[in-house]
Amino acid sequence: MKTQKEIVKEIIKEYISEKPSKIVLIVNWESGYSDIIFHINGEKVQRRIYERISFTSFGLAVKEAYEEAYGNLETIPISFREEEYKNQKVKLHFYPTGSAGVFDIYVNYAETP
Repeated sequence: MKTQKEIVKEIIKEYISEKPSKIVLIVNWESGYSDIIFHINGEKVQRRIYERISFTSFGLAVKEAYEEAYGNLETIPISFREEEYKNQKVKLHFYPTGSAGVFDIYVNYAETP
């Protein structure tokens, strides 16, 4: 049986080449499912997972998937909740809002010639 992190990482890897500008986890506390929403070229692509995904599993899966695609990422603490991970190719800005059940990750890519 796959772990939450493995499930999320597989989904992230499906969309990483499309360079999403934002990746969002929305946990529906009442129904018990989670949605991952990718913002790609102004469009939203939604994937439903029929279990509650923890913020920790989500964050680790996104970071690991991006490191596999873009190389090691340096951790930059921003505030109590926020962190950035970056290298010369990509920057991930993690912004979890646990009370709302939403975890936003903003993605910026380096310009390529």
